[in-house]
Amino acid sequence: MTHFLKIINAYLHDFASAMWVSTVVVIYISSRYTSSPEVGELIYRIKKEFFIISIISLGIIILTGIGRTIAYRSTHSDEREYKKRKIFLIIKHIIGFIIYGLGTYWQYRVVYG
Repeated sequence: MTHFLKIINAYLHDFASAMWVSTVVVIYISSRYTSSPEVGELIYRIKKEFFIISIISLGIIILTGIGRTIAYRSTHSDEREYKKRKIFLIIKHIIGFIIYGLGTYWQYRVVYG
């Protein structure tokens, strides 16, 4: 059962990451269009909804990431290997926080700016 939960958790983590990226794409594409006030209002509402989806996706990414971190530690008994991989994971997460942080900030500025 534990193996099944790890797989589901990893799937949710990856799916939420893909959802977040898709919100960036939709907001970017929809921001390039200008039109009548009625259509402009519709596009604005769509951008707001996708921004909310991006925030929910970030929450899922963080929660499932915690689960992945716990599961990762429990699957590595070799301490030297774990320490070496831990450095790469830390670097990966720093880069991820920068990308997700800047991307979310950009989305916020485009939608509400």
